[in-house]
Amino acid sequence: MLDQTKIVQDSSGIVGVFEQKHAAQSVYYALHAIQHRGQDAIGIASSDGQNVTCRKGLGLLSEIATSEILDTLQGHISIGQVRMATFGDMRLENVQPSTVRAHQGSFAVVSTGMITNAISLREQMEDEGLIFQGTSDSELLCHLIQRFKGSFEAKIMQTYQAIEGACSFMIATKDCLFVVRDRHGVHSLFMGSNDKTYIFSSETCSFGLLNAKVIREVEPGEMIRLDDRGIHTKLLSQDQKAVCAMEYVYFSRVDSIINQVNVHEMRKKFGYYLAKKETMKADIVISVPDSANSAAASFAQTLGIPYEVGLIKNRYIGSTFVRPTQEQRKQGMRVRLNAISSVVKGKSVFLVDDSIVMGSTARRLSQLLKEAGAKEVHMRVASPKIQFPCFCGYERTEQDKLVAFNYSVEEMVELFHIESLRFLDIEDFKKCVPETSCLACFDGNYPIDLADYAGKVKK
Repeated sequence: MLDQTKIVQDSSGIVGVFEQKHAAQSVYYALHAIQHRGQDAIGIASSDGQNVTCRKGLGLLSEIATSEILDTLQGHISIGQVRMATFGDMRLENVQPSTVRAHQGSFAVVSTGMITNAISLREQMEDEGLIFQGTSDSELLCHLIQRFKGSFEAKIMQTYQAIEGACSFMIATKDCLFVVRDRHGVHSLFMGSNDKTYIFSSETCSFGLLNAKVIREVEPGEMIRLDDRGIHTKLLSQDQKAVCAMEYVYFSRVDSIINQVNVHEMRKKFGYYLAKKETMKADIVISVPDSANSAAASFAQTLGIPYEVGLIKNRYIGSTFVRPTQEQRKQGMRVRLNAISSVVKGKSVFLVDDSIVMGSTARRLSQLLKEAGAKEVHMRVASPKIQFPCFCGYERTEQDKLVAFNYSVEEMVELFHIESLRFLDIEDFKKCVPETSCLACFDGNYPIDLADYAGKVKK
């Protein structure tokens, strides 16, 4: 039996380009726009009509995808991924794209999300004699595609039907690009165009860098095939849509559009509703940069008190959230943020953050502000309490490590060494996000089949 803690899942951003003379170059720029979704590793694969070439490595996009590397990725079809590793995994074998060299032709796969029956599928295939190099879902998809019979498109369709959970993926062959969105649309995926070039990305902010226009969202359960005969679409399933609510809270860039709603405007709503129930008094409002900026500004405006820049972010070390171990997160946070003493000294401060997962950042931020001379710290969180683990491929923190699951608000006040703490009420949160949003990390109601993880949630 496989150890579930060793099955690596990761959140990420994926991009695909078809019909560009140097498609990998466009993938490079599109990935730059969504680098915030993963800073541990990147990979790009490209097809020139005959061969599929792949380059990948551990690190940031600018470090791995140099001009020399991009020059080796010629062709009109390209896919890529920026990856956020979890469970301390930094193995090159799990960096995507995963590639296959087979008698019917080479292909490469990138994915985002989580296949919840991956453990069972892997055990079954290993019993049949198949060998896995790593533990990524993209490698599992490669094996499944090879395992099924029929045309390549038929193999993909059978693979889609075999997997559970929320996994979106792209496949580049020597002459085709396949794009498949997960059956519930948990993971955002968009299609854009620039002249005769089609671009697919996890976020709409990718399109601006390429002077491309957004055409539409890829529908949940939709498969799109692009080849020299044009674009072909097929709906593989019709399940209820459930876009991850944390896309609005944290993951997406503020200029992205999800469900036809601007992320910045959505976060302003969070701040507004958070302020409407405020009973405490403070001198200023500051935010935890950058994902809480929009909510904090709205919070301050609604209360009619000054919004100040009280924390400075060092933008050259990446996000502590995407660091794979807790110790690395702590070390990274010590140099990532610094409090401005002249702003907070002697002041009572509302500190607005987008969310609290394990609580280590909240405690450290309070310490920073108190060391800088803040008289009081009142923490306000522009989302509900995260009390349940995500099995859709976003933040895979175990439930017993979620601070809001283990502690009451009063206990968290003591734990963080702050004067007060309040989260956005879930009913107010629901007023902001689309009705079909996935709120599983807040309420424990999962839209997907938990498969191998059934029974792992406490309520």
